[in-house]
Amino acid sequence: KTVNPKDDSSTKVVQLETAMGAAIECFEGASALVVPRTRFAPVKKCSDLLLLRSDAYIVTDDFRTVLSPKCNGVAPVMNLDSKKYKLVDALEEATADGVP
Repeated sequence: KTVNPKDDSSTKVVQLETAMGAAIECFEGASALVVPRTRFAPVKKCSDLLLLRSDAYIVTDDFRTVLSPKCNGVAPVMNLDSKKYKLVDALEEATADGVP
């Protein structure tokens, strides 16, 4: 990763992430909830966002985003070029006329 994700020539850094389970002990009286994957679709990359915007997912009458029944419980795999679609702006530009 770089300090400025929009500038590949900026200083390279190492990002450390700590699991929420380890951090929660710092807050007195805090507790954690287990949320099954059926309740959310994780979005960490532009590929994930494009998949969520595709017809692989639907929005239910109660406004939940769920995998389409047409997928038979298995989300499709989508991989965009991570150099070209590193930031959402590039994805937005590529899909300005709608998601394929």
